[in-house]
Amino acid sequence: MDFIDHILSDIPLFRHCRDEEIGRLRGAGRVVNLKQGKLFDPGRENSLGVVIAGLFEMEAPGRGEVVCMAPGSFFGDIPFTQNRHRGRVRALVDSSLFVFEVESVYRFFLNSYKAMRGYLRAVGAMGFEPSSLGKKYGGRAARVITVFSREDGAGKSLLASFLGLCCAREEKTIVLDVSYTGDSVFNIFEKKITTAVSQKDEENLAADSFINERTEAVDDRLSLMNIAFGSRVRVNPDILSPIIFALSREYRFIVIDLSGSDAALCDRVFDLSDVIFPIVTRPKERRALYPLLDAGLREGQRVLYTLNAFHARSARSFEGGIILEDLGITKKVPAHESLRGRIDGDNAAEFMEFIRGRKRGMVLETKLADSVAYAGFLAAFQRAGGKADLLYSSGMSYCMAALFALNENEDSFLQAVLAFFSEERINAMLDITFPDAFIIKSAGAARHARELTGGARIEMFRSLPAAMLADEPGEGVRVFSTGGLAECIAASLMLAPVCESVQIAGGLYHSGFPRRRVRPEDLLRTDVDEILSISVRNRGRLRFREKRVLRFYDRYLDHCSLMLPEGRPGGIPAKNIVIEIDESVYNLKKILELSDELSNKLLKEHGL
Repeated sequence: MDFIDHILSDIPLFRHCRDEEIGRLRGAGRVVNLKQGKLFDPGRENSLGVVIAGLFEMEAPGRGEVVCMAPGSFFGDIPFTQNRHRGRVRALVDSSLFVFEVESVYRFFLNSYKAMRGYLRAVGAMGFEPSSLGKKYGGRAARVITVFSREDGAGKSLLASFLGLCCAREEKTIVLDVSYTGDSVFNIFEKKITTAVSQKDEENLAADSFINERTEAVDDRLSLMNIAFGSRVRVNPDILSPIIFALSREYRFIVIDLSGSDAALCDRVFDLSDVIFPIVTRPKERRALYPLLDAGLREGQRVLYTLNAFHARSARSFEGGIILEDLGITKKVPAHESLRGRIDGDNAAEFMEFIRGRKRGMVLETKLADSVAYAGFLAAFQRAGGKADLLYSSGMSYCMAALFALNENEDSFLQAVLAFFSEERINAMLDITFPDAFIIKSAGAARHARELTGGARIEMFRSLPAAMLADEPGEGVRVFSTGGLAECIAASLMLAPVCESVQIAGGLYHSGFPRRRVRPEDLLRTDVDEILSISVRNRGRLRFREKRVLRFYDRYLDHCSLMLPEGRPGGIPAKNIVIEIDESVYNLKKILELSDELSNKLLKEHGL
């Protein structure tokens, strides 16, 4: 990232965007250089301006006050809102702006549905009044639910149809057929199959006429749309975001029936999904899906493996997943009638709880040794009956989230923290090697993490511990919501470039420290409804008492803390909870007791 990308990624409007999206935003605008005293009029150009260098003054609308704007400030037309500044701005020194035509921002969102969802939530939290268009897309954003199988006959179209009916009981729902062959949801509902969408046409994809021509109503709550079924050419994956963008105006739930026959299309659907139900006919088939999901899911998507009881009749339980009961489909009764007869059952309720339930995400701010203070908060949160559907963090803080997910009661959680975060254990995990590409090997951390977690996988936990990790060598970030918990813990402890990266899903990953850290805004693009931001503020920095290997590690943490200055607590859309301590010595038991006491008060203050 250069300095312009960095500024764009840090303003509240775009803070939730991924690196590649910031790159596309960068390509959609232009730099305007202004000499001291020169004016810029955003109203004339119908534009959004971002200060990237220098200093500007602007007259505040309706107040006659002059506002100074430094790098990172923005003004002009704010897309999807009624907020527009029509006055001119003046450069107080030689300065630079990055200017977007508002239409180019709309085009960007057309091809980045999750970026648009995050943006709408951000501007809403900032108090901007939505425009008529913003109201259409705002409110409760659509949830995208994908049913996936690589095998014909597994029952995915049947499950997609069943989920479509279940969701339609709640609010308007559409089922998209994104499978080339096999059975079709249109056949299940006895509807005429509409023409497949196979080519990208940016001018028409989001148009009402385009959508209406390819949509078939089942009833006033449920519709169908054909994306790929029967197509003789490969579908361009780029069509999906504009289509979902358009459908989100009307439909609360978008269910996708997806096969694995087209890798590029599959990747794009995974990217746009919130919830994925991989359906299998035997429990052991689940293992074959792990590499595909681990490589393809990069944004915290939730996965619930589904076992089709029609094939696996002897199965009584399916650990970490859900069983789709035999839906009783026979030739005597139309399939859709049989499905309708089961949407009031317990099995339907199980699926809907995973899909529609109000989701709470907890963000543990990325910290170094201070992250042990989170243990007291999490213990108090657990004691108070608090629940979190997503635990999101990175670095040492992620290890705390993982321990919390692994332990179902307060006592076992605190015992695990005392063992894992002891100075002796940290020393044992620091596997020193002769300096070459790195100084600390990852093998020691990986070994201890495996002992702690066994073969546990992230997606098997209902309180999902999602890890933000950075790749090597590019240091782009991704969020792991599937994969081995042990590998993610080990990678979260590896501080580049001193530590060795960990191999995960065909790549090498490390904690991202000190350049990267989690932010509450990252969850704006997900289907999380409520965001809790938890942070620790320590006046000093905890120093280890053990002086063996930890002496070097302690000095490196000093270096990292200088490179990563304290940020503001939490983010705009979150409920922010700050645990303030004043400790300089790494006394684990004392910190746990102190943070527990403080957290009890904080939970009451915030009504949790």
